[in-house]
Amino acid sequence: MKKTVIFYKPDHADLAIKLRDNYRAQGHEADIVSEEEHDDIEYAEKMQYDEAVFIENSDSVTFHDIESGYTNRLPVSEVFYNDSKPDSHKGFTSRNALNILADAISDVGSWWCWHVGDDMLQLEFCDVQLYDETKTEKETHTTNVLAVRFYGHVFAVFLDDLNDKNWHERFRDDDSILYPVDTYDMAFDDNKEAESLLNDYKNRLPVKDFKGAETLGTAKHILCARCDEVGFIVGGDEIEIAGKRGRYSEEEIEPLSRKWWEYWKDYWRLRGTRDALPKDYACEVTIPVNKEDPQGNW
Repeated sequence: MKKTVIFYKPDHADLAIKLRDNYRAQGHEADIVSEEEHDDIEYAEKMQYDEAVFIENSDSVTFHDIESGYTNRLPVSEVFYNDSKPDSHKGFTSRNALNILADAISDVGSWWCWHVGDDMLQLEFCDVQLYDETKTEKETHTTNVLAVRFYGHVFAVFLDDLNDKNWHERFRDDDSILYPVDTYDMAFDDNKEAESLLNDYKNRLPVKDFKGAETLGTAKHILCARCDEVGFIVGGDEIEIAGKRGRYSEEEIEPLSRKWWEYWKDYWRLRGTRDALPKDYACEVTIPVNKEDPQGNW
């Protein structure tokens, strides 16, 4: 996955955020840096970015590929990825796959980021218990970041018990903020759970086309979760799952979940030996009933 840094002048901060969110919505890594702090290729190289984008004005950017040295000036429209709707056969509909996915995210995972477009909405989660086959043997194999995308008639309402009307905006713009999902308190396509969640929080922040119970009653797909003092209810016509390796099919979810749990067993079986696997937060938090015999009864 390419890493992109976007340099911006203070007057173009909103454009930088929009461009960064567009990159992330397509499964790319992207950060924004004010030109008042840094504005040079050396910084991008030092921080191990693959490409740098300088926002010149509201209409154009200068693009640099770090490795090749290729530089080009482009219209802003050409560096935006098209948030097109996925092919209908790639949408998630399997109740079993969605239930497994909800558990894989909510066991020890956290809500990490969000992005809303015209007909696309994306939430990103970290520490997801799906086996990441793209990593080398010497790396952890928990999925670092997984995106859940909705397309079509998307909606979103964020919930909280905070005295802060702008928490969700700071959350969107700050990669260091995480909201751990309450253990196994996430659900797909469960209207009763969504309605219950809606009534459990003091404040509602309609982020995108949310009209209360009416929206929940007509939504084709829903995802909701509690994250202690905040929560969310989002949805749309189609669901797509994406990560570093690209899109996931619903047929892949169960095997990757099963493979993660086999990895977890090996992690604890080898822990403390010279063959121990690299320290993995998701494995450390999910402790076996019997540490001495992780292969035993569950």
